[in-house]
Amino acid sequence: MALKLVTFDLDDTLWNPADALVRAERVCYDWITERCPGIADLYSREAMVQYRKDLGLCYPQLAQQVSKLREETLRRAAMQAGLNRDDAAELAQQAFEVFYRERSNLELFEATLPLLQGLKARLPVIAVTNGNADLELIGVDHLFDACITADDVGIAKPAPDMFHAALQHAGVEPHECLHIGDHPHNDVHAARVLGIHTVWTPLYQQSWPEELEQPANQISELAELEALIEQLEQQLAGV
Repeated sequence: MALKLVTFDLDDTLWNPADALVRAERVCYDWITERCPGIADLYSREAMVQYRKDLGLCYPQLAQQVSKLREETLRRAAMQAGLNRDDAAELAQQAFEVFYRERSNLELFEATLPLLQGLKARLPVIAVTNGNADLELIGVDHLFDACITADDVGIAKPAPDMFHAALQHAGVEPHECLHIGDHPHNDVHAARVLGIHTVWTPLYQQSWPEELEQPANQISELAELEALIEQLEQQLAGV
């Protein structure tokens, strides 16, 4: 038995998206309210965030797809401000693109590039993410064989759909895959119940939930990951 695929969560695993998300929220709001001032009369930036959350609660399926939820929120706000359906949809799409570019303007963890470069030289690497960061805009798309998102499959982790899609894309069995991520439920538990090997990456010193079985593999710094993967490869190969 050998390791034939590595899958990664992205946000909070290979980079911290917090600053980029805050900045993107602000830039997007300023852009759309400059072009449709009536939106600012209805929603402050904070109120727009809350409106998006409320919309997600009303439409749980939409809440699984963060890009679609954000664009739909912008579209509805534009219509409430007086734009017709087509103009509102066009403005929302453009505003989302503004958000998307800024959201993907982020800083990688120091160990991310060397890690991905080393892995890509010997194993397929697939991103499996609930988020919507753009690997091409970030500049790392060449280091991944695919990027599978909740927007693509219609449902977010911990649902198994994205993991199944990654396995199918690579043509491997669950026991031939290693998934790496920061979230105890969405990454580690969701993957291991499928028979996928896992590594938990609590890079912000978060605690493990008491109700879950302890992770089999864990690191405290991303720089530790390559050595751990090599060790797991040797174990699985029976070396």
